[in-house]
Amino acid sequence: MHVHLIDVAPKPSFKQSFQTLSLPRVAGATPEHVSIAITDGRVERIPNRVKADLIGMTFTCNNAPHAYALAARYRRQGIKVVAGGTHTTAMPQEALKHFDAVLTGEAEGGAWEHLLSDFERGQLAGRYQNQTPPSIAALKRPRLDLLKHWHRYLDFHPIEATRGCTHNCSFCFNSSIHGEAFRVRPVEEVVEDVKRARCRRLMFMDDNLCGKPGYAKRLFEALIPLKKKLFFQSHVLMAADKELLDLAARAGTQFVFVGIESFETDSLKAVNKSFNRVKDYKRYIQAFHDHGIFVSGGLILGLDHDTTETFGRTLEMMQTIGLDNAAVNLLIPYPGTPDFKRVQSQGRLITDDYTRYTGFDPVVRPANMSVTELMEGYHQVLDGFYQPGRYLRSMKRHQMMRSWYLYPMAWWREPRRRKLLSRRGHALNRRGGDPMSWQGM
Repeated sequence: MHVHLIDVAPKPSFKQSFQTLSLPRVAGATPEHVSIAITDGRVERIPNRVKADLIGMTFTCNNAPHAYALAARYRRQGIKVVAGGTHTTAMPQEALKHFDAVLTGEAEGGAWEHLLSDFERGQLAGRYQNQTPPSIAALKRPRLDLLKHWHRYLDFHPIEATRGCTHNCSFCFNSSIHGEAFRVRPVEEVVEDVKRARCRRLMFMDDNLCGKPGYAKRLFEALIPLKKKLFFQSHVLMAADKELLDLAARAGTQFVFVGIESFETDSLKAVNKSFNRVKDYKRYIQAFHDHGIFVSGGLILGLDHDTTETFGRTLEMMQTIGLDNAAVNLLIPYPGTPDFKRVQSQGRLITDDYTRYTGFDPVVRPANMSVTELMEGYHQVLDGFYQPGRYLRSMKRHQMMRSWYLYPMAWWREPRRRKLLSRRGHALNRRGGDPMSWQGM
């Protein structure tokens, strides 16, 4: 039996994507008698025809329409097609309209093997899911060898140490995928993965690597002798633990992405993130900088307590606290999250076109301003923050000039790209093509 796994994306790009562990992990969990191949649509074209007995797809919310179209094409060719991943887990009944079966949650732990066994017997059921989140100890090695175009990825080796998050933010779909429990891999297993890494730069794919400080300290201490360069996500509270920060720096931490989200206390409270304290942000960012760590912050505009005054205050605070870089997004109410259920029940969804669920386009009508005011404020923040001199000074200060391509949010393309995307609705509306255009709302 031959299985072909596809990471769905509409158009491949060069040196814009990290290698991920999603499909390599699925391939690693596949029984040895099954031959397997991977197509990563982020870096290669997805073929119109595939020679396979079974096709498995994973895709994000904004790529769901493309995945549904691909599935229909392959099924017309007589191939069974199944799906998994974040959007499938959030919307299994919707996905089942387009696929022969769906796998929700994580593939390891028996769910994937069960699906394959049923397929071989010609008895595919509709939905497959583990009863409980599986242990992530003794995971089979991810089949990174199946990713064919290594030169097209950013030059980082993907590593996984934990799954899940210790928080439950209302805009995040993490708990719907990984469950409520925060799980860790044995430190010695992570170290063995690191020793096999093909380069010095390690990108941890974890949602919150420092969710359990005690574990993170043991991990960093074990990584110190390996002399790697670490890049990862964490909650900003990491900076409050000096011992943890010291060990992270000694282990080679170069870059950390932290969820700032907002400078409005009421907005943080509304999204279940009141553990973020605005008054502490500057001290935390300075602590990272004191250890030579480049800090990128995630920010969300359009939260329910945001007003037209939020944008100027946000821009001022981003500069005041000393962020080196930022990923500034509009609120995305991902299906399956508390935020989606809330804004849907309030009738505030502007569109159900998933291709616009990118963070660049408004998909929620804000509570305290018009959509036009939201977009004007959004561009005010982007244009004010992404200044060439400020960005390059941060890169130089952290000796990261050679890694400029790491940041898709870089000043030289971010404002232009986002403006083009957000103005798409206006252009389509003038042509009579998009009745859900945000302009004037």
